[in-house]
Amino acid sequence: MFAGAGRTCLPVALLMLLFSAPAGAADRLELAVGKGSEQLDAARLAWQRPWIWQQALGENATVTGYHALSVNHWWNAHESITTLGYSPIFIYQDNGSPWYFQGGIGLAYLSDIRIGGRILSTRFQFEDQIGIGWQHRQHGLGLVYRHYSNAGIEKPNHGIDLLLFSYSLTLD
Repeated sequence: MFAGAGRTCLPVALLMLLFSAPAGAADRLELAVGKGSEQLDAARLAWQRPWIWQQALGENATVTGYHALSVNHWWNAHESITTLGYSPIFIYQDNGSPWYFQGGIGLAYLSDIRIGGRILSTRFQFEDQIGIGWQHRQHGLGLVYRHYSNAGIEKPNHGIDLLLFSYSLTLD
């Protein structure tokens, strides 16, 4: 009936998710710095939008999450790569505790495919992460391990590993 309607539904649905937030929930900005494979330094700036969805786990815990749009920069003495990324992040938190665990798998687009002796083969990469965080009022701190890889789509697939320390600020 509508030619191409299926191709436009996915981007529209993603935009609706990104620009809808639960009542009372606020966006956050995240700044992270860290180290990576092959003596890389790393910096990250991300905009986080809370999900509408959340699930209680018994009486004492909740699973929810956020969408993260990010710009990342990795560098060493001779080279650098900038990435643009999107990740849906799941959050597990005991009710009443400022501590939480997070994890997610997203997508990233890289400005180059070589850095520090690593060959990533494709500009498209998966962005996997797992971490722990602490949130008090509008301030948050986190320690996150991130792995970038093309999942073997093309060889060689050396990947990049990063350990980042982050600060986030909830915007009111």
